[in-house]
Amino acid sequence: MNAADRDTRRAYVSVLAHWLHAAAPPPPALLAPEMRARLARLDAIVPGEHGLGCYPFSARDTGIHVRLPAGRVAAMCAIDALAIARLSGERMEIAAACVTCHTPIRCRVESDGSLDHDQTGLARVVWLTAGAPATSCSEGVCRALHFLCPQCTAAAGSDVFTLPQAAAIGNAFFGFQRALLRSETVVTA
Repeated sequence: MNAADRDTRRAYVSVLAHWLHAAAPPPPALLAPEMRARLARLDAIVPGEHGLGCYPFSARDTGIHVRLPAGRVAAMCAIDALAIARLSGERMEIAAACVTCHTPIRCRVESDGSLDHDQTGLARVVWLTAGAPATSCSEGVCRALHFLCPQCTAAAGSDVFTLPQAAAIGNAFFGFQRALLRSETVVTA
């Protein structure tokens, strides 16, 4: 996104800012149709019937929820959920369920994206064996990244990460968003 032109970056930031401040999917009307199409081609947003998804936020209910100061939102996947605290600069609570046994999982992520030592063993993140090719990250990789309770075993061929490892991956992957939020003027509808 850093290589995109200024108008594209500003539009992208407006979608992210809406998620952070409203804790709800932005309406499609937030962006001009051409800009929505451009950002969707870049897989930067995910237009849907419930509004505009924008990694790490999902407009569809994924079963992974994060509490923002303005309300509860769905995350695209487990790694995305772990990155929201650092992106927002706020301490977050995540509520999800084990992908295998459906045991409730709750954890807390600090405003800098870290986890207290008492949080590290509450769950793991599993990247399930890939399925069919997808047209977007939200339809592919995100649908394969879930929380796994300490008692369950990951499916054969899956990768498993500790919560700190998964948080580090998410924070590194979404680090560019914090910089964009700080540097771009938000476009409002």
